[in-house]
Order: sequence, then C-alpha cells, then structure tokens
Amino acid sequence: MRFVILASLAHVSAAPRTDQIFLLGNPAGSQTVETGPNDAGARRVFLQRPRRGDHLIASWKVDAAGIPIEYEGRGHDYMKAPIEEHFAIREGKATWKNRSEEGAQAIAGAAFYLPINPPPEFLGVLARALLKAPEHWLALLPAGEAQIEEAGKLQIDGQGELTEYRISGLSFTPESVWLAEDGTTAASLSLLSVIAAPYQAAMGKLQAALQKTDNAWSKRMAGELARILQTDLVIRDARLFDPRDLSVTPGSSVLVRGERIIRVAPGAEIKPPAGAEIIDARGGFLMPGLWGNPQHLSTVEDGALDLANGVTSARDLGNDTDSFLLRVARYDDGTELGPRVSKAGIIDGTGVLAGPTKMRVDTPEQARQDVDWYADHGYVQIKIYSSVKPALVPVLADQAHARGMRVSGHVPAFMSARQFIEDGADEIQHFNFIELNFLFPEVKETRNRDRFIKVAEHAREFTSEPWQCVSSSLFSSNTTPCSTRR
Repeated sequence: MRFVILASLAHVSAAPRTDQIFLLGNPAGSQTVETGPNDAGARRVFLQRPRRGDHLIASWKVDAAGIPIEYEGRGHDYMKAPIEEHFAIREGKATWKNRSEEGAQAIAGAAFYLPINPPPEFLGVLARALLKAPEHWLALLPAGEAQIEEAGKLQIDGQGELTEYRISGLSFTPESVWLAEDGTTAASLSLLSVIAAPYQAAMGKLQAALQKTDNAWSKRMAGELARILQTDLVIRDARLFDPRDLSVTPGSSVLVRGERIIRVAPGAEIKPPAGAEIIDARGGFLMPGLWGNPQHLSTVEDGALDLANGVTSARDLGNDTDSFLLRVARYDDGTELGPRVSKAGIIDGTGVLAGPTKMRVDTPEQARQDVDWYADHGYVQIKIYSSVKPALVPVLADQAHARGMRVSGHVPAFMSARQFIEDGADEIQHFNFIELNFLFPEVKETRNRDRFIKVAEHAREFTSEPWQCVSSSLFSSNTTPCSTRR
C-alpha cells in the first residue's frame, strides 16, 4: 500500500513524508504525504499495497477549521474494483458520490465528510479538525458525529513527544491516532498500521502504549457490563432449542451453576436451590451459545460483539502471536469481554506474497519449530497458508498430528485440494479452494485474485452434482478429473 499526498504549489512542504504500512507487523506498503501548513490548500494521496493490489489517488482541500470542502478519490481496491469518489461543499450545500451512494445535504454548520475509501492520512485530518472544533465535536457526513479526547503522551528518543488521541464515533470503540508536536500525523495502529518514518523504530513502544489504553477501556467496559454469577441460576418457562434434532420444547427450565449447565428439564421438575437467581423467560426463545468460526479476534470490540450476539465460543484462525495471547488471557480473567477461544496458529511460506503472520517457514526444521511453538502455547490446530511450499505440507501435518493438533488451511499455491488432504490436512478453509481443485492444474497460482476470479468464471460450469464430484475427486481413488464431469 502506498500513499502520496501532494500540496498545492503555494503550500508545498520542503519534502514529502513517507509512512510505512504494516500488516500484523509485516511491511505491506507505504504512504507518502506532502502537506502545506495546518492542512491548508490541496492534497493528493497515492496508495499502493503491492501484495493486496490496492491503489488510490486522493486529493482534498480544507478550510481554516480543517474541514474538507473538496475531496476526490480514484483507483481500485484489493479486488481491483474501481474506486471513484467526489465530494464538495458549494454555497452551503454538500454533495457526494461514490460507488455505494450518492447524496446532497444543506450544511448549516461545520460538518466533516468521511470518504468511503479514505487514505490512512485522513484520520489525522479528522483529528486536527476535531481539536479545532468547539468542545472537540463535529457532525459527520453523510451521517453521525465524532469526538476526540487526549489519551496520553509518549516521548520518542530523538524525535520529541507524541500525543495519543482517541476518536469516538467512527466504529464501536474509539480509534487511536498519534500526532507529533507540530500536529502532523505520526502513526495509527491496528491490524493495518501506518507509521511515519521517524517513528518506525519506536513501533513496539507505540504498540505498548496503545495496548495500555485499550486495556483500560476494555476493563472499564467489562466492569460495567459483565455480571459474575455468585449463586445458581434457574431460567424458567423458556422455549428451548435443541441443536441435536432442531426441536423447540416450550415450558423448559435450565439450571446453571458456575460455568456449567447442570440440568435441563420441564419447568415443574426443577426446584430452584436455596438462594438461586431466577429468570422468568416468559416463553422466550433459549438456545445454547453459538460458535464463531472462523474469526480473527483483533480489536477490543470483537469479543464484546460476540457475546452481544450470543457467540460464547470461537475458533480464531490466524492472529498476531503476541497481542492475541494476551487478549485471550484477558477474556479468561474477565478484564475484557469475549468468548472462550480455541486457537489456531497460521503458518506461511516466505516471499512477497506471504500472508499476515510472523510464522514463515522455508525449511522442514523451521516448519517443525513453528508447529512446536504453537503447541507449547496452547493452540489446538495450525492453519497452513497459501505460500507454504507443497513439499512442507506433510512435514507440518505430521508434526502437528504428533503434537495432538488438527491441520487446516488454505490450499497452498501449486497444489490441489486433493493433494493437500492426502498430505495430511484435516480440513480446508473457504469453499473456493475446493472449487479450485477442479481447475487444477490449469490454475496453480492461487495467491492472487485468481483464487476468486477463476472460480467465478467457471462456477456456471458446475452441474447439479457438485457434491458427488467433490467426494470422488477428494476422498476416493477415482482419478477422473471433475472438469470432465461438469
């Protein structure tokens, strides 16, 4: 990913600013920014992420309060879908158009337009506008509102002091952005992080500061929202769903003690123990907790949203090896809201097309070492990713099975789904990799858009017998290509 922001000739900075973009700690592109003083004048941003294929050129103008009065964005996203976005304020009226919506609205006061595909730098533009706004609050266009508050300061050796700000109103939880002493954007960290060149050596320090801020927020939310049962719980008069046979039984009662369901029976058969808490469901629908599968629990709101939607157990299929373990520990000790988690560790090969993981292997020794690391840290399975050499798949599978772990994954490039299973995989993530089996060996390189595009191009060729084809192609000795039986 690469961005370039160019100021108008009247406000060009002495030199552009280049930010590095990281995906789970791995370099994933860059953003180059040229700005005038205090965001005055025009800007142009160029974004490109070589592996993902994103490309964006954006330009905007802001007024003295830092509010965008014009915005233009062109390019394409990861799937090469075109990006074209226009916004302007003329004579008290805001108009905008992008590939998702088109609208117009009279503007009575200050309102900040949020592009649908903004460059990362736009978070800094919003932060500076909010800091100038009365009570640090702004209405958003097309809808919503945003506020900003200071979260802390961080001294960076040789580079001065950074201030962390938290912006509320953009998502379920506040978003952090660091500004330098002169107000320029220094960094924003998430699954996809953007850091200006002078501060890249301090990435670990920034991550630790963000984690501290997020932990405090999560602990406060958990304290306000969670309630730990101190007594038995009886839920009465519920329409109880049984996933084993899909039946619903009215008038049911459930006795819960601690983290265990002790008994399920018709309402009259369960006598509440002394001191038990009783919930009268009044005929409401009651079901076991859901499983989230697959997930990537990477933000402070992910676990809370799971619980809010009835998801009490989750399988995480690839995450950062450091912050993820700490997050699961917080779920378990109640300082962050989240489900019970079964951990799957992602392993990929090396090279520019490698996926979002620090665990990258190129030799059998490295493969066994990474499997052992995951096993030693409580993971129940590994997830093999697309750049793993096919020759290493049986090595990974054998070591994982020896450690009592399950083996899953994308089907690595240059091998078929059937070969993947024969080499030890217990399961495959994403059905498009099953369909790609029928296009092999014509389609071998599947680390690019072809893993989606080629499937879409040929999907109409599959007959009404796809499951027989899957069974014979993947799980039997029948070697007749499915492509001959579509």
